[in-house]
Amino acid sequence: MYPADLQQTVTNEEYCYNSGMPRTGKKPILLICAVLFLGTFLVFTIPNAKASENPEMVAMFEPDEGVCLPVVSGMITPKGDFVTFLRKFIFYDFYSYGFPYFGTSALFLFPVQWAGQMQNTGLVMLVLRQLVNVLPMLLALLLLVYLHDGFRTYRSPVLFVALLLIPAVIQNGLWWHPDGLALLLAVLVLLFLWKDQRKFGWHFFTAAALCGVLTATKMVGVYFFLAVGLALIWGFVEKKKPLKRLLLSAAGFVVIMAAAFIIANPFLLSGWAREGYFSTMNLETQELGKGYGLIYEKGLRAAWPTMRQFYGEAVFLLLVLGVSVWGVWKSEKSYLYALTLAWFIPLTVSLLTVTHFKYQYWLPVAVPLIANLYYLLPEKPGKGEGSKLRVVGRLAVLLIVVIQLALFARQDVETLVKQSRRHVDNPRIEFFEKAAATLEPLEQAEMKVYYDHRLYVPKQSNWLYNTSYGILNYPYIEAQDFDILFLLESRMRDYLNPNAVGVDPAELEAGRRFYEDALAGKIAGYHQLFRDEIAGVFIRIETCRNYLENADCN
Repeated sequence: MYPADLQQTVTNEEYCYNSGMPRTGKKPILLICAVLFLGTFLVFTIPNAKASENPEMVAMFEPDEGVCLPVVSGMITPKGDFVTFLRKFIFYDFYSYGFPYFGTSALFLFPVQWAGQMQNTGLVMLVLRQLVNVLPMLLALLLLVYLHDGFRTYRSPVLFVALLLIPAVIQNGLWWHPDGLALLLAVLVLLFLWKDQRKFGWHFFTAAALCGVLTATKMVGVYFFLAVGLALIWGFVEKKKPLKRLLLSAAGFVVIMAAAFIIANPFLLSGWAREGYFSTMNLETQELGKGYGLIYEKGLRAAWPTMRQFYGEAVFLLLVLGVSVWGVWKSEKSYLYALTLAWFIPLTVSLLTVTHFKYQYWLPVAVPLIANLYYLLPEKPGKGEGSKLRVVGRLAVLLIVVIQLALFARQDVETLVKQSRRHVDNPRIEFFEKAAATLEPLEQAEMKVYYDHRLYVPKQSNWLYNTSYGILNYPYIEAQDFDILFLLESRMRDYLNPNAVGVDPAELEAGRRFYEDALAGKIAGYHQLFRDEIAGVFIRIETCRNYLENADCN
């Protein structure tokens, strides 16, 4: 730490990076990190180029991708005139995720559209996965390395590899979703808050704008309130600024964040779009709090299996938390460790008490916290600092980290191999191939088809398709008058699980009556045409009699 009488003459960058670190060797270290970055990006292209032969295959493996793909495709489809095109581009009418996600996705797809390759689903999904999710995620990891080491020592590539090995990072790189953008924006907010060093200047207000964009992308940006409050309180305690200036800075942060939120979601300027957006947010808040049809368990016990799978063992996570707290008191970058903790705590508490836990929800706070393990690395490889007891203690802690990273690496390889081969001998694809053979006489007829969204059901032009994410029941099936039903076996059993509790008990009870019949192969008004351990095909009895002469249509 610089002596108090010299701190005023030291620039912000020097204060952050010169604390005992050698100034030489930055270019080679930066080059190594760049090679790791590029190599990792290319490795992700292998699994991300697979199993995307058509939109139906995309939707089967990742329903979120399947839902969002038509939205972004519609945004860039040529319209009659530029004004109409711009209107449809901004008012995309699917507000589960904000415009920064869909707008970025659309911009990356413009070259694909101009090249006339939008029907090449494999290329479209490769572009979206790599450029909208993998690229920002890897940039976020590089920024965390910059925050801690500034590409000055061997610790930069070591930290980058350690963060990359987190199974949640690898898993998140295997789909098209806004979580890579959310992680990048969260790290940028931390970066600018830290760069500001409680001066409450342009860095601070840039953080406010980025926080607004993050909130527009995914609502997690609102959880930065504690980190921003910490910066203001820290500044007040240090008496760097008068109280009036701090209050004005706080108000300025809120105003800029709100303005950035609206600018990043320009559809909010329209009353009807604004109503649709907030209605969607209200519905999704309820679903996150309760569940999708069935009530999901909340709390650490329910979250732990997922947390352990994607972020490590309890001893590792407790070590990460302990190092972060210790860094607040002992690190020369105590402010960075404090900001990271203040960002980590509110969202984590919410995920463990208010909503159910998914690995990607924790990503924007867990990865920056794990980056605090940088504190354990000695300045030079093999060189301990302090007493022998302290050196031995640090080595023991590092051993725990190395063992966990080795376990991560093994899991990551398995994940990448599995993802690259997920379409090979896939039981759901094989199910459709068998089911299609039984439906061959109906191929040229006009049919109304229902299929569970986790099934692979490629579309043909003369059939009308529908799916539902909710609980099926007889009134829905009868009202839609479906000719063919493709029903997933596991979904039947999920809703018939006696331990399952419905968000709406009456809806679940009505659904169970339908699923009990489906599991028994006796849906009223339908004939079970084909069934295996994956799913069943049911055909309306009247349709069966009209088209399948050799079938026992009873």
